[in-house]
Amino acid sequence: MSEKIERAIQKLVISGPVPLEVLAEKLGKNPKTLLREVNPDDPKAKLGAETLMEIMRITGSVEPLKLMAAQMNCVLESE
Repeated sequence: MSEKIERAIQKLVISGPVPLEVLAEKLGKNPKTLLREVNPDDPKAKLGAETLMEIMRITGSVEPLKLMAAQMNCVLESE
């Protein structure tokens, strides 16, 4: 994943519309664990696709998905 996407995910988790503690609780994770998973500066950090999907669903933001689509020369359209 590109750094731009990783930073967008980190920003969504840290300063998105859902507070970190609430988001972590809804994901069934400790806030520190979630922060580590989305830390692009931690080479051992891993964020699963299912967790990313849930982050986008809970926050209502598809910005990371838009960035992924753009990197694949695709356009994301919503219904």
